[in-house]
Amino acid sequence: MDSYEHNLAAPAEPKWWQATIRFPGDAGVSPHAAAKLSAALTGRRFYFLRKEGGLRLRMDRPVGALLDQFVANGVAAGWAGGIYEPETEAFGGPQAMAIAHELFCADSPAALAETGSPDSKERCILLLSAMYRAAGLDAFEVGDVWVKIGFLRPPIDPPDESHRTAAITTMRRLMNADAAKRPHPEPGWGERVAAFEDAGRRLARLAKEGHLKRGLRAVLAHHAIFAFNRNNTSAVEQAAAAWLGRQVAFGDTEPAAASTSPSSPATPTFKEPAISTTVDPTKLREAMVAKYIDSGHLCTPEIIDAFRAVERHTFIPDADVEAAYVDDAVPIKHDTDGEMISCISAPSIVATQLEQIGARPGHNVLEAGAATGYNAAILGHLVAPNGHVWTIDVDQDLVDTARKHLAAARVDNVTAVLGDGAAGLPEHAPFDRIQFTVGAGDIPTKVLEQLAPDGRLVIPMRIRGSISRSFAFERDGDIWKTVSCEMATFVPLRKGICDDIYTRVQIAGEGDVHLETFSEQLVDREAMRTILDTPAHPVHTGVKFRQGDPWQWVYLWLACVLPNGLSRMPGQRTGFTPHFAWGSMAALDRDTLAYLTIREGEDTKGRFWAIGVIGHGLRADVLAAQVAAAIEEWDRDYGNHAPAPGFRMVTGDRRDQLQASDPRFVIDKPASRLVVDWP
Repeated sequence: MDSYEHNLAAPAEPKWWQATIRFPGDAGVSPHAAAKLSAALTGRRFYFLRKEGGLRLRMDRPVGALLDQFVANGVAAGWAGGIYEPETEAFGGPQAMAIAHELFCADSPAALAETGSPDSKERCILLLSAMYRAAGLDAFEVGDVWVKIGFLRPPIDPPDESHRTAAITTMRRLMNADAAKRPHPEPGWGERVAAFEDAGRRLARLAKEGHLKRGLRAVLAHHAIFAFNRNNTSAVEQAAAAWLGRQVAFGDTEPAAASTSPSSPATPTFKEPAISTTVDPTKLREAMVAKYIDSGHLCTPEIIDAFRAVERHTFIPDADVEAAYVDDAVPIKHDTDGEMISCISAPSIVATQLEQIGARPGHNVLEAGAATGYNAAILGHLVAPNGHVWTIDVDQDLVDTARKHLAAARVDNVTAVLGDGAAGLPEHAPFDRIQFTVGAGDIPTKVLEQLAPDGRLVIPMRIRGSISRSFAFERDGDIWKTVSCEMATFVPLRKGICDDIYTRVQIAGEGDVHLETFSEQLVDREAMRTILDTPAHPVHTGVKFRQGDPWQWVYLWLACVLPNGLSRMPGQRTGFTPHFAWGSMAALDRDTLAYLTIREGEDTKGRFWAIGVIGHGLRADVLAAQVAAAIEEWDRDYGNHAPAPGFRMVTGDRRDQLQASDPRFVIDKPASRLVVDWP
């Protein structure tokens, strides 16, 4: 326990003595000079910054005589005293600045001594990742920290295609490895890791208690800049790490975000590190299972046992073992334009759908979307000993890969076949359960005919625009009702019945913003390419979101009531102020767009984020006002604290049997009608 737990004042700060040391040729501190200085400062409390070819040293007492000796010996070219002005506000206030000074002093001796080490950047990422985890950040919040770091660094060109995947994989490994378990670490490494973890925990506590004067992620990003500086990682290399960190978190292998820095763009290099970490797949799998039990993704004992039994990493051998157990989708195939067309879903999504499908021993199951065979292997475990799983995919190479993995794992009750999942396998029907692990724009009616009378269909289906949910449907007479419905987005069906046509629109100009559009949307895609170059028209609402409030219900509402649904708009760019770090959700109307934004504030209930809308295009004011009015209607009539809505569905000529009191919540598709029942 420390004083911060009881909101007491931070320890009194020492009056830091500062000196700026120059080295011969203003070439920065050499490894030789760094080793000499590090040895001389052993046992003293100090920290430093690399600044303009020199070293800015801060200590709790003067060492002028020592520096004079260094100049006399030719180790240093000169030094000058100065006044230390701590960046108190940047680091989050006086209490947070005290935490920063403790971390600086804990890290500086090793960082100075390892000047010139080829692996200092990789070690720094391991340490920063340990701090982020200790601060309680989830994967997307960590991604936001890396985005913030990127905005403080010069613009870069992303790695070329031949190195991109390897670089992202390396970064993912560093971000998720246990830094404390490095084999053969340098002396003091464990204490160094502990210092970063302690700083993360204490900063998170300050944030929770309202004593941090900046956002926690902004403070952590500032710490990263200083840590990279101590480890002699250049600004361009920092930008490269930030770009890769963002890709690991958000999965968008896009051009690097533009920066406001005047520096010229540079292409980063990011080598496979010499640092290795000990990995035990069994422990990783156990940790994954424990995590999803705690989060509620895994509930059923049989499914928990299946998750433990099936080795996920053996189904994605091209990825690092650590990457297999991170809550992230792993791409396994791209089209000629580099767009991902097949992946192995994030384990949390796999768990969610398996809980939805409820497969039991003896069931005959059809899975649409074989991918690597991982999900089918878990299904095989659930239906054993007498059940069977048929998994189908449209690409022979994916079918062959799934067969190979299933054989290697000795799964003998799963058969992988080539075909269109939306057409099903009538020769092996009826099925007790049918699961789609690919997204659909509509209900594949041929598959419904292959379902047993008391069977269940689990299918991720787009509602309108980018809004998609994983539905678990069961028959109720001529109507299908949901027994479960979860927010989820999947790679769409292709090459057959119910394939889902998606067109990506890249926004021209700086940054990497793009827009997801679909065939049913009335949108001028050419106008969208320059839409952010048109004047912005902001509209603010009084609708407040607080920590932990879900966004899925306002998204669903807007998808139903707006003329073209709601589309994802990922990316970053100067002047683009999305409501999340990854980007925003946007309403589209032909040549006009309006995206969501937020304004942070605080009232008697605590911190909040008020939703706003920013319109662009010929009718920007009209569309922005329409979206804002819809958000206010949702908040007034429904809101985040009402019960979840229900869903009903019919197909074919039965659609007239299914009505709703408000026609806005009737979603008609070519083969089906979906009704959203708001309570």
